[in-house]
Amino acid sequence: MVLDDICNLLKKKVFPIHPKNLLFNQYRDKDLSVDLSDADKIRKQNLHNYLRSFSKRPSILVIGEAPGPRGCRFSGVPFTSEAQLCNGELPFKGQKSSISDLPYSENSAAIFWRVMLPYYPKFFIWNSVPFHPHKREEILSIRNPTRAEVCNYSSLLSEIISLIKPKRIVTVGKKAEFPLKQNGLSYKYVRHPSHGGAKEFSTAIKTIFNNI
Repeated sequence: MVLDDICNLLKKKVFPIHPKNLLFNQYRDKDLSVDLSDADKIRKQNLHNYLRSFSKRPSILVIGEAPGPRGCRFSGVPFTSEAQLCNGELPFKGQKSSISDLPYSENSAAIFWRVMLPYYPKFFIWNSVPFHPHKREEILSIRNPTRAEVCNYSSLLSEIISLIKPKRIVTVGKKAEFPLKQNGLSYKYVRHPSHGGAKEFSTAIKTIFNNI
């Protein structure tokens, strides 16, 4: 597999981690009020399917902020929903890990892949915080990751950057750019596709890929 080194890193430094309060490790844990009994295994396999889909090493690293409750929290793949894995619209497939009758879908994931799919597999996607940040006693809520949380996983992000060796790094969302600023790395910031940012996101991505 082209990205064996990334897979091994995640097995060692992401899958077994028990994060601090209000972060949910979707690759280790499950909540049976919303998750299937083998949800953690499904999400690991979905991520493995994504990693295995690369025929060559990507030249661009796209960094998001953190998993959303209707996207990566259940799919295991950044910027990707269960629905997209199940309906065959992506170059890789997977299963749903939720107990929902229908696979969860996410608007920002739909916009992301509509824009990014023509450039696949030139890019690899990851989040600055790999686990789902939620509010207290609201497991399917979403909150912005704190600066401390971003800093806590910056070393993991640095290792991913070292392994990918991207020609260019693209950050999606303000929290995603913080660890790169701290380490003095060059990157291109683009607006997050949610909350009215779809057009700006699309324009910025097209400009970046047309100038590689």
